[in-house]
Amino acid sequence: MIHRLFYFQNKSSLEVDFQNTHIFAFETMKPPDNKIIPYLQQTWWYSLILSILYLVSVATIVSIMRKRAAFGLRRALLCWNVALAAFSLFGFVRTSDEFFSVLLKYGYYQSVCYSYKPDGVTSYWSLMFLISKAVELGDTFFIVLRKRPLIFLHYYHHIAVLIYTAHSGAEHTGSGRWFIWMNYLVHSVMYSYYAIVASGRRPPKRFAITVTSFQITQMIVGLIVCASVIFYKSRRECQQSSPNVALCLLIYASFAILFVRFFRKAYIRSDTKKSL
Repeated sequence: MIHRLFYFQNKSSLEVDFQNTHIFAFETMKPPDNKIIPYLQQTWWYSLILSILYLVSVATIVSIMRKRAAFGLRRALLCWNVALAAFSLFGFVRTSDEFFSVLLKYGYYQSVCYSYKPDGVTSYWSLMFLISKAVELGDTFFIVLRKRPLIFLHYYHHIAVLIYTAHSGAEHTGSGRWFIWMNYLVHSVMYSYYAIVASGRRPPKRFAITVTSFQITQMIVGLIVCASVIFYKSRRECQQSSPNVALCLLIYASFAILFVRFFRKAYIRSDTKKSL
């Protein structure tokens, strides 16, 4: 069962011994903050309930909005995207120190199979990452309240990332280092682009193409990391359960397919039609 989370018999996890050179006071994970992993092991499935409530809420609002005029919400949307862009950029900067130090000092194997200290800076930003996945569900409410097209990729992506992040946090997976760092990077660019659009400016199409290309690249790297975990687990210890890595492969493969289809429809086919 997927809820029977993987932990080693000595009740400890594989971790890299790394300490950031500078730690902000709010990044310190001391009791009871560093008890978050045992807590997530008991409650990660709350993400399933939240996802169901999210879908029901979105469907309800869509139904209500059929009889109402669209809301503008441009200023609120601008503030929303600026805040998420700034948060993602800061998260990217703060996790980069540990990410590159582990990759360069300990190598690729430990970067995907050894997790980080539960009381370290990266653990704090991993917790913030999980919380942000719940907050980012708000993206959808802006779409439906403004009566913009809501595609399957959008809400499937939000739900899948939320559930997988909660499950991976409970397992304290080593590969999460890669997924979180990449997501912070891509989202800092993506939400910055959304903020520019929300401000009323129309950036050149190449910026939208760049954002989607970043997302596709993220999915490809994610698949490589998942495949690496499977390879290492057959030969060495790795901090990630088989159910979790199977879920990882399923999600990243589906994301890659959906984003490539979106890219073709939005940028390639549209350009072809214009040229005819």
